[in-house]
Amino acid sequence: MIRRSFCFALSSYAASAMSPVLAQTWPSKPFSVVVGYAPGGGVDFVVRAISQGLGAQLGQPVIVDNRAGASGIIAATAVSKSVGDGYTLFGTDGGAVVLNKVLFDKLPYDPDKDLLPVSLVIRAPLILVAHPTFFASDLKSLVKIAGTQRLSYASAGKGTFHHLGMELLKRRAGFEADDIPYKGAGPAVQDVLAGQVPLMMVDSIVGLPHLRAGKLKALAVLTPSRVPALPDVLTAAEQGVQGADVYAWVGIVAPKGTPEVVLARLSAAIQAVVQTPEVSRRFTELGMEPYANTPSDFGRFIDIENKRWRPLVQQLGLKLD
Repeated sequence: MIRRSFCFALSSYAASAMSPVLAQTWPSKPFSVVVGYAPGGGVDFVVRAISQGLGAQLGQPVIVDNRAGASGIIAATAVSKSVGDGYTLFGTDGGAVVLNKVLFDKLPYDPDKDLLPVSLVIRAPLILVAHPTFFASDLKSLVKIAGTQRLSYASAGKGTFHHLGMELLKRRAGFEADDIPYKGAGPAVQDVLAGQVPLMMVDSIVGLPHLRAGKLKALAVLTPSRVPALPDVLTAAEQGVQGADVYAWVGIVAPKGTPEVVLARLSAAIQAVVQTPEVSRRFTELGMEPYANTPSDFGRFIDIENKRWRPLVQQLGLKLD
């Protein structure tokens, strides 16, 4: 076993119960949602989009605390060492709770033991994009071109979902392309826009504005069905490539020891906010899928992500130490 199940970690704390006094007084102070990235990024945008509504649901202010750096390790470590009372939360993508366990030999926290799932918030489809002048118009034609010339692609960095999504697609579709890693999706997409690199796997948050402006073209979406924001773009499966469904995602987790009843209360509040027309519209306009769920459902989701991505990282021999 390469990991301890997130669902098992959750069930091990199921016996925790809120004391009668705490049940009457909680919440009684502001919440802090720690984000492992700088302001303005995708995770930060999603957390800030729900923070005001979440505060209204819970009756206390929600403060976003950006602690960027080290692939989310700084933020994850801070949250993992916090008191499990529900007041300190972690707004994260899959890097800190799924990928870091195999990308780093030593971590100051254990994502499977030290963090508990609260709720998924959104999923963002990954899209294979190219500069408008690139020869291929879809994934099928890309595979043919890759058989005659060596291709390269820009990624948001080694070990990101953008990078791993492309590596998974390469294996499923049977083509080769060299990774050119950047420090984030922003710099990577800028070089694709400039025609310096022909291809990129990008999430809808970053890619959709450029696609709508005609500055990029989409070759495929890595989703089971077509993306409503891009109804004319074929899925990889429609182009004969199976098993390449990939999403970037953002969720909320809490420190170990957080009582189950608190996790449930937080999850219900997040679901209520995400389902409001205003927040839902903000997400869907950027191609994201509002996807709030229960702690147990989110735990199962993370388990599936672990089984999909951790073996691939090991096969690629990726290490970021």
